[in-house]
Amino acid sequence: MSTKRPHRWLRAAANLALIAALLFAVSFLPPDTSLKERRQAGVLKLCVPPRYPPLVTGDPAQPGFDIELAQHIADFIGVRLIVNALPSMGRDFNPRNWQLSRAQCDMIAGGLTDTLQTRGFLQTIPTTAETGWVAIAPNGELPSGGAAAAVLPGSSGLDRLALSSWLRAHGLRPVLVSGPDELTRALSEGRAQVGFAERFAASAIGSLPPDFTLSWLPAQDLPRYQMALGLWKGDQTLMRAVRAAMEHLQESGSLDNLRERYRLGGVLPEQGSL
Repeated sequence: MSTKRPHRWLRAAANLALIAALLFAVSFLPPDTSLKERRQAGVLKLCVPPRYPPLVTGDPAQPGFDIELAQHIADFIGVRLIVNALPSMGRDFNPRNWQLSRAQCDMIAGGLTDTLQTRGFLQTIPTTAETGWVAIAPNGELPSGGAAAAVLPGSSGLDRLALSSWLRAHGLRPVLVSGPDELTRALSEGRAQVGFAERFAASAIGSLPPDFTLSWLPAQDLPRYQMALGLWKGDQTLMRAVRAAMEHLQESGSLDNLRERYRLGGVLPEQGSL
């Protein structure tokens, strides 16, 4: 026994009715006033860690790439920038654990990577600064298999499991270190023959042992990511204004000048695979 198929016009009418119902429901959503509220308050609140050079330096004369970028954005929007340096940022690689709130921040910067994990929590706008895993090796040469490797994980959300797998695949023995000073000591005292760190965490190391240099690890094995500004989900009008400010900075050349001043270009050599 065959079932009679509905007329084509009935299916089209049903689809139109569904679309109309969705549009009607959307009309009841509250309007996004995030940009209007920031302009009425006259301020844009930026949350950053106390230090994450060169993105956040703590030096008023040269405050950092992200701080100056946010200042340009605030000027474009026509508000005053307030910087909140929060010690909770950077203690963990997951930004959900940084205990941030709308009362503290309209925008978040200083170590945020544009990854799926971050985008599950915030809206992101890439800043063109790039991060990834780097090697700290004598004369840029990685040691042979079996060597001890000091690993400084950092807090930017890079894939630590991928680095661990890469080290094991090449016969290197990872030794976790808690900070730049401990990494430097491990290399100086010979407890590790090579170091690995997130790019900007590595740049915070004050002085390396003689002949040790930094180089990118192979991007085909360990992906690199854009750093980003983060905004709360739903703040669409503020998001559009920040995007417009970024486009203006790009077109005027100000963004390139800022990148050059903080040396955010590809200044690191590439490290070949072992």
